[in-house]
Amino acid sequence: NKTYIILGDTMKRKQKICLIMISILLGLSLFIFKTKTDVPVLAEPSTLLDQVIVIDPGHGGLDNGASFGKTKEDDLNLKISFALKEELERRGAIVYLTRENDEDLTHRNYNYSKQDDMYLRALEIDKYEPLLFISIHLNASSSSSAWGSQVFYYHRSVQGKELAKTIHQSMKAVTGTRKDISSSNFYILRSTKALGVLIECGFLSNGNERGQLRNSKYHQKLAVAIGDGIENYLKQFPQDVSHE
Repeated sequence: NKTYIILGDTMKRKQKICLIMISILLGLSLFIFKTKTDVPVLAEPSTLLDQVIVIDPGHGGLDNGASFGKTKEDDLNLKISFALKEELERRGAIVYLTRENDEDLTHRNYNYSKQDDMYLRALEIDKYEPLLFISIHLNASSSSSAWGSQVFYYHRSVQGKELAKTIHQSMKAVTGTRKDISSSNFYILRSTKALGVLIECGFLSNGNERGQLRNSKYHQKLAVAIGDGIENYLKQFPQDVSHE
């Protein structure tokens, strides 16, 4: 009987040892599997890393731009530009603004000169030798039914047209615009050495868009869309960054 008891205890010990070994092996297998699957997938590096971009918030100072009641274009241009600056910096870009307060670039509160202001804006943009620049504006119309964002490019710039296309396509998902990109001869586009576009983010004269354009969350959405558009352009044309 003692022999059977000893044999039984021996078998139980062997079973326990086997179970312990199996548990250890399973644990090791799970650890190895988890370690392999938990290795982080490196995100695709931003095309904007260390790239210089200038944002030009339109108008300012005595030049309010378009306005509707107490809502002034120059104020909203600046708020949208700050949101865009933050978004582009988040992607690794080095960002400068042509103005950071409610002044035009002549910095005088009398005898406002649009010609002087635009001349100084072009100089300010080119001073930084940027990869590209974005001029931020808002639109207005005598018809309250007019709406939609629109991107303008210098009519002689092939690269400007392509940049406008990618930004426009990205912005459509946010603004729902039915407008297309448009060529132009705007001073800020023709007088700069840098590649750039001018974006009309919407119409202040349209009640629905005016409400959106006042909203800081909408500014962030616009900023993300513009950032995506810029990155999409650089992915398509990585070497195509000079101004024509």
